[in-house]
Amino acid sequence: MHLTSLSPWTSTATIACDVSAHKLNLICRELSGPGDAAEWEILNRTEPITSTLRLICERARARGIMQLRVIVEPTGRYHKLLLRIAHSLGLQTALVDAGHVTKMRSVLFGDSGKTDQRDPYAIEAVAAQGRLIADRRHADVYELLRQWGKLYQDAEVALIQAKSRVHNALTLLFPDFDFSTDFLYGPSGQAVVRCFGLDPHRIAELNLSRIYVRLRRQCAIRRSSVTRLLAAARQTVAALAKSRITDLLAHELALAWEDFELATRRREAARAQLETLYDQASIADRFLPEVAGSGISKVAMARLLGETGPLSAYASWRQLLRMGGVNLRERKSGTYVGQTRIARTGRPLFRAIINQMALALVRHDRLYGTYYHHKTGVQKMPGKKAMTAVGRKIVKMIWGWYRSGAAFDRTRVFQCEAQRRHVA
Repeated sequence: MHLTSLSPWTSTATIACDVSAHKLNLICRELSGPGDAAEWEILNRTEPITSTLRLICERARARGIMQLRVIVEPTGRYHKLLLRIAHSLGLQTALVDAGHVTKMRSVLFGDSGKTDQRDPYAIEAVAAQGRLIADRRHADVYELLRQWGKLYQDAEVALIQAKSRVHNALTLLFPDFDFSTDFLYGPSGQAVVRCFGLDPHRIAELNLSRIYVRLRRQCAIRRSSVTRLLAAARQTVAALAKSRITDLLAHELALAWEDFELATRRREAARAQLETLYDQASIADRFLPEVAGSGISKVAMARLLGETGPLSAYASWRQLLRMGGVNLRERKSGTYVGQTRIARTGRPLFRAIINQMALALVRHDRLYGTYYHHKTGVQKMPGKKAMTAVGRKIVKMIWGWYRSGAAFDRTRVFQCEAQRRHVA
């Protein structure tokens, strides 16, 4: 979805609806008359929505109104049933920005009060200004990309939480464990978990040879690492005697590790699905970039495509930035000049994805390394702000890359259009 100004439809009435989890408040002022405000309050369930919309359609046809449009404020999930039913009944659908509705409510009613009865009037007034968000209905592959992208994000969040719990339990149970996270979550660390549960008391019970033999059956761990592990376990055991508390900590660590492994499997399953779906989308849209050599992974591109939908639906990279809420918002009044920030009114997951893309591309030897470190080192820009600037440039790059239909060319990333025309 992106912000657009839609021309008014001929002979069209607007059904403005405020949506909550349990009920809907609708108005259609074109159908109102003396003693009839044309207002409805119904349950947010299939049968009441269907019967009410059909009733409104019948009343509209009786008045010669040939088309109805349903306008809602997006709620994340609760508005989708209404739009789905409206679409099945042949009604036009669109959305309005929540921030616009809030401001319009103050304009209409003169205060900042909010009620379910007020909101439909504010939604209708915003729609009358043409400030509508198109309710796009994409091909199944894009809907699947979006849903799998959400599952991938959920798995990543669960993975981070599980690692935090592993770290907390391990710090209390095995404070002398001084290996890196690469070791801990790599093959060697996983082997230690499988054989000993990372419990220092279980490790310290055995001699070096027996520990080494058991671990070598699981992975190619070095003997020096086993020696270091045993020494650390003995240090901890000397200071921390085995007790019911240590048993509980070992149990907590085992549970956290199970969650880590589960989240890892879920993320990898989502990754495989996203990559497969991206290949399917590439068959339908031959302009979708082949990511080889770009520094951007296929799963990252698939997740981004799930948020944007078909890139062919956008007229410019500025619409992409606006859809993601990374368009710039200025604050100026008279002599006052405020800070220019990104709007943050679009899709939060879109911004998270481009930030992750940027993180992989700002090292010194990567695509945006020089650009990023010039921002932070020479211009003294805060790191977070510089990362946002890199994210915006990545969106522009992807847009140009898509429109060109060509293979990735690193030399074109920082070359302006005028330079390319001159070279051509």
